[in-house]
Amino acid sequence: MNNPYQQLHQEFVNAGANVLLSSGQACVMYGIAAFSKDGDWIIEETTKSCNVVLSVLDQKNAYYRLGAPLDILWLSKSWTSHFEYKEGGMRIRVDFCSRPPRTKGINKIWENAVHKKGVDIVDAETLILLKQTRRVRDYSIIGALAEVLGYKENIPEIALEYLQDFELLKRAVEKWPDKAKKSQRAPVRLLLSDANRKEVVAAIAIEQDEKIQQDESRIKQMIEKSKTYQKKFAVLKAEWKKQASSLLDQHRQLINAAESLL
Repeated sequence: MNNPYQQLHQEFVNAGANVLLSSGQACVMYGIAAFSKDGDWIIEETTKSCNVVLSVLDQKNAYYRLGAPLDILWLSKSWTSHFEYKEGGMRIRVDFCSRPPRTKGINKIWENAVHKKGVDIVDAETLILLKQTRRVRDYSIIGALAEVLGYKENIPEIALEYLQDFELLKRAVEKWPDKAKKSQRAPVRLLLSDANRKEVVAAIAIEQDEKIQQDESRIKQMIEKSKTYQKKFAVLKAEWKKQASSLLDQHRQLINAAESLL
């Protein structure tokens, strides 16, 4: 089965946009997942890349979902743009940001990007950090990424810092004791002190919950800050549907409505 998101990625690139596949689709490229129902990209923070992506999506009769306009002003404030369209009876959802949360900076993302199977994607550690969300299920994905791209690839920094399974983490500490001694991660420190399994498993669970709460707090702040904008967007969306507005027309109107996000 052809992956419509990988095909779309190539369309963006061929048209002149600088983009990196991230999140679920990057997990697919790394072999961690078989399929992801949505597409997420890191986009270069330039007017050219934004305009190219908008043009490609406009040709597909895409429309805005609730989110910020795809424009460097809002991208630079860490807001995300969301779109949707239908293709062959399939719902295609695509999201873009340039400064994703929890990562180590916009320059590092592009410097460390990986070219895999003809597609540019985010590196393993960036992907792991992106997956530290409020969703519990994402932590099993983090564990799989750390196992496949850290433990099995002999990259101790990734394995020791992000493995989520007791047995695997224990083996990683035994495999790289000198590296483990430099880690500040609580479960690793406990393993070095010969703590019992229950203590280490509890520390991993607490660590996950702290990450979940941090992301939950971030999302709540964004929702609170955008309440006025959400109302404006709902009005615009109804008007777009009534007028059958093109994506480019939607974009121009959304730019004005989004001033409340600044």
